[in-house]
Amino acid sequence: MKDEWTFYEAKKCWKRMTKAVQHVGVPGCQWQVAVLWDGSLVFGPLGFRGIPPMQEEIAAFGNNLLHISVGYGAPLRFIDRRGTGNPAIRRSLEDSRLPIPHIETQEDDFIWHETVFAHLYGRKLEDGMKPRPNDLLVAPVLFKVRKTGNDAGCGHLWLHFGDTSQVRLGYKAGTGEELGKSLAHKFEAPFGIVENKVRYLLPTPSKGKLNWPVENPEEVGDEVEASEGMNSQPKNVIEWEVPLAPGEEAELRLIVPYGLVDFSIAERLLALDSDVLLNDARCFWKGLLDRQSAITTPDDFVNDYAAAVVGQMAQQVGYRHKSRLWMYKTSPNHYEGYWPCNAAMALPTLDLRGLTHISRPVLQSFIDFQTDDVGALEVERRKGEGAKIAGEGFERRPGFFGNFGDWTANTLLLSHGLELWALASHYRITRDNKWLGDGPGSPLNAILDACDWLIAQRRRTMREENGKKVPHWGLLPAASAHDWLSGNTIFNDAYCIYGMIEAVRLLREIEHPRAEVLTRELNDYRAGLRERYIEARNRARRLPMPCGTELPYVTRDVYELDWTKTDWTYTGYGPLRAGAWGALEPYDELVDQALAFLEAGMPKGEGFYFGQAADTADVNFQDISNRDADRHFLWRHYVEYETMWPIGCHLFLSRDDLPRFFEWLFHNLSIVLHHEWRVGVESLDGVPSCAPGDGERWRAIRNMFVNERGGYDGSQQSLWLLQAIPRSWLKLGDSLSAKDMRTYFGGHVDIEVDVAQDGNSVVVSAKIDIAVPPTEIRIRLRSGDGRPLVSAEINGVKTPVIDGDTIKLPIQIKGEYRIIGCFETR
Repeated sequence: MKDEWTFYEAKKCWKRMTKAVQHVGVPGCQWQVAVLWDGSLVFGPLGFRGIPPMQEEIAAFGNNLLHISVGYGAPLRFIDRRGTGNPAIRRSLEDSRLPIPHIETQEDDFIWHETVFAHLYGRKLEDGMKPRPNDLLVAPVLFKVRKTGNDAGCGHLWLHFGDTSQVRLGYKAGTGEELGKSLAHKFEAPFGIVENKVRYLLPTPSKGKLNWPVENPEEVGDEVEASEGMNSQPKNVIEWEVPLAPGEEAELRLIVPYGLVDFSIAERLLALDSDVLLNDARCFWKGLLDRQSAITTPDDFVNDYAAAVVGQMAQQVGYRHKSRLWMYKTSPNHYEGYWPCNAAMALPTLDLRGLTHISRPVLQSFIDFQTDDVGALEVERRKGEGAKIAGEGFERRPGFFGNFGDWTANTLLLSHGLELWALASHYRITRDNKWLGDGPGSPLNAILDACDWLIAQRRRTMREENGKKVPHWGLLPAASAHDWLSGNTIFNDAYCIYGMIEAVRLLREIEHPRAEVLTRELNDYRAGLRERYIEARNRARRLPMPCGTELPYVTRDVYELDWTKTDWTYTGYGPLRAGAWGALEPYDELVDQALAFLEAGMPKGEGFYFGQAADTADVNFQDISNRDADRHFLWRHYVEYETMWPIGCHLFLSRDDLPRFFEWLFHNLSIVLHHEWRVGVESLDGVPSCAPGDGERWRAIRNMFVNERGGYDGSQQSLWLLQAIPRSWLKLGDSLSAKDMRTYFGGHVDIEVDVAQDGNSVVVSAKIDIAVPPTEIRIRLRSGDGRPLVSAEINGVKTPVIDGDTIKLPIQIKGEYRIIGCFETR
């Protein structure tokens, strides 16, 4: 293991993803438009379109499915339609961080620039969080072309309006070998007409002309090379033919409402000024992103990503009018059903960014849909195991989170635990007593009911068989665990314990009369989990090592005792999750042993191997899953195959394991993001933006500066400042800051770091204004070159240096610190 990885070194280890997708939308509106890597546009939703509640939502649109492909040149070329990473195309975001994507394409001597954004017809963007049933999302697309070189020439832009049959916005994004079937449209300038309504608008440009139908079919081309994504001749295309002198520019507007609209609405859309709308969008998103919790490092990419991520997230929050459900989508257009666990895990990031007006409606829907019906929780997900999971089943009683009726993609216990955690987190961050309330229908009552539901279900497994406790005694009954796993899994219980920990902290902070009773229940649950998995480990098959020794195998299910039966989900859905989130103590022997198992790898020919998808960045996993190698592994540089639930941030910070944390951080940032669009994915070259991954990564960066640690028994936490600042950010003269950073103690923290020009010292200014005191406040002062901290002073008073380059600050809920740390001289 390297002493400390850097972003620069990590990026060398990965082949970048090439199928970038960016969504444009408006917070509160339930629809988003996908912009693909080559500038083509997709209007869905594609996934979950057939479920009854979705049919109700989309009924007013008619058949709105649309894939607009953009091509250039004469004859027509679709440049990089298949997403191979053609260098002729470059992508960016407005100001490197606003969710307004740009696509620049170099085609011979022409540079084509495409800008896409979204707005609500007749309403301001900030009105999206007050949704109306007739809200209409509109996507203006602005094209600009510039002629380079010394000669005049004629540019050609082509638009093909097709169905979405050749688009894949799923676990792996992509397009088929042909264009989708051409839309049955006719173009009567400026309107694109389908079924006597308007599907798109293409105003007459100030320069050049629009051709439809194309007068010279040979310009379209009889055949397009397979490398550019299709073989047959495009039909029914529209051409913009524009003559340009050297250095001259021209513009074209395309306006696409989300569905078919009447001519009266189309006329009003035509009259809108796209430049004004674009400026409005810029101002809205800048105001949202700059609202609170700004992070600045010496790495511009990290700064931009930390700012951009909240825009990606906010677009995924929308209201389902017919169902009266606020939803945070897992990923727009594809995962349109509801995985509430993904929403819950992401929401506190919005709270920490000061965007409670976006998170709170989703939290309210958690409460509104709390139920006594566990839905499909007992459906068997493992192949060949029958229709229903064997076990005690669940008592029908109020308090269950996670069932949203037909919207629910998979009813999961982790949804219950994480919704409980998100509600308790919201209060601890905001300290809004009016919101918390009391009595029936209040968030506090929902939290108590959720805890009581867990206690009641645990009682069902406290039984014996043949005079012995059952192996899952005191755990939750067997349940669906993820999309292909069911049983008595450690992460079902770990997630629920995680939620209960946060609930108990809340109850103790408000001095609720039931706080201590629930604290005892929590710690009985934690102790029981540890006992059951020690017993399971002792029964499990051990892992053989090349030297002839064996390692213990800590199972992910008390009944799955053979490590050859697990798969890659062991990384984030196994014992490490319990250690990362406090169901087990971070340095518990079970966590140590699970980490050792993953780092040791499995012997040749035994255990799980990846089945990499062709033509994607899955190639990065070939070296760790090589069937000819002596050992194979379930992760690479601590990066999981499915990147939306990263374990490294929580696990390694809770263990204060900086070398492993930096290895995870920089490798994760290297591969699981489309760098140009600052957007994360579910799996490599898969659907973006994917909850909760982007929110998790933002919290990882935030926790490097401001982190709440410990208190897994429900007691108060400590506050750590600058716990994990990489040495590569602490070079001579570097500056860093985290400003107006909200905390789980309420209030906020400001912290600024300045490294001396000689690197021998560092000066930190910190301001704290929080609601409740932590158990301790500790700050880590690191040098940029590895020299240890030898002395420090706080507000002019010397203070002892303790372990790991840390010092303790005086505990106060409001105050300022000026800290100077000096490093060993050489």
